[in-house]
Amino acid sequence: MSDIFAFRGSEDAGYAQPAPIADAEAAKERIPVSLRRAERAAWPTASEPELVRHYTWLSQRNFGIDTGFYPLGSCTMKHNPRVNERIVQLAGMNDVHPLAPAHHLQGLMAIFHEMQEMLGHCAGMDAVTLQPVAGAQGEFTAIRCIQEYHRSIGQSHRDKVIVPDSAHGTNPASAAMCGYSIIEIPSGEDGRLDLDALRAVVGDDTAAMMITNPSTLGVFEPDIAEAAQIVHDAGGQMYYDGANFNAIIGKTDPGRMGFDAVHYNLHKTFSQPHG
Repeated sequence: MSDIFAFRGSEDAGYAQPAPIADAEAAKERIPVSLRRAERAAWPTASEPELVRHYTWLSQRNFGIDTGFYPLGSCTMKHNPRVNERIVQLAGMNDVHPLAPAHHLQGLMAIFHEMQEMLGHCAGMDAVTLQPVAGAQGEFTAIRCIQEYHRSIGQSHRDKVIVPDSAHGTNPASAAMCGYSIIEIPSGEDGRLDLDALRAVVGDDTAAMMITNPSTLGVFEPDIAEAAQIVHDAGGQMYYDGANFNAIIGKTDPGRMGFDAVHYNLHKTFSQPHG
């Protein structure tokens, strides 16, 4: 059985649901017609043993950090302590209604604010947003900010983003989604950024360079400040992919290297629960 929705047994299978509350129909009338279900939900009707067997079978088909080494280049997954799972499931964090009024959320907002301050300090950035919910979304958000910055100063003609071949693989995709053309530059024989190759492609149409440091090859770029100066002199911006930030955090920061925008992968750098 590969699909839980294939279970279409007796309506009596599983747990009995509580009887509808007396004013259910009145409550339904308060829901806009456009949001009401037009037909009965196609819930599976599996017994508890069937349900347990099904999801146990699915779990045995998975491969992840709990079952083996999980190497994905710069995305190599680390062990995330189980206590972190307990923390994110605290009711004050996990059960908050998205439309709850601000005066009910002051404790949570204080946590967000303090977290922004700490993340900004570690990255050497002046401001932080917690809006993106994944690394790729962080990339997209940062590149869109760079795009809007150039538009605001009358330089919307900048339509090229430089990406070294050792950068994180999602970088060119994020830039392309923002409408940029991608210029890939090769690494040197030592696996490091080739500054001559960078100088050869940077120009008046350069919007940004996206780079991971240490790179996907696991090599720290000692010439990163010079690379940033080359891009900045051409009017471009520097974007830092935080895929390998845990290798250098506390020793240096992207702001000191000359980066203008950064994204964190919290599950890699701070062992936040995956997903």
